[in-house]
Amino acid sequence: MKIVLAILFSFLIVFGVKAQVNIQEEESVSRFMNDYEKINRENPTQKAWKIQIIATNDRRKMEDAISKFSKYFPEHEPNWSHENPYYKVKVGAFETKEDLYSFLLSVKQHFSGAIPVVENISKSELVKA
Repeated sequence: MKIVLAILFSFLIVFGVKAQVNIQEEESVSRFMNDYEKINRENPTQKAWKIQIIATNDRRKMEDAISKFSKYFPEHEPNWSHENPYYKVKVGAFETKEDLYSFLLSVKQHFSGAIPVVENISKSELVKA
């Protein structure tokens, strides 16, 4: 019996067994996926959560906050914007508020005034948790 199995196994290895799988997708599933792709192509942005570490009217304070943040969190790049009269520094991009909480707690150790904010962002910016 072992010899027969060994010969059969050898035969399969030598001649190579090629398997082919065909998946039949239902019409409704195909339609749903096409609609989903179309919507995502048409809407490249979505609402997401960011952490605002500072909002100040003093540019030097903003620059100091960016330097301090980069020192403690080099893996995250802060982004600043000027919304007259304030300079705002924000980091991260999280799909849900729950996703940002652990990072927010770390940031609050160095920036006690850090707060979560909602913003429209590019979908490619989202942080994978």
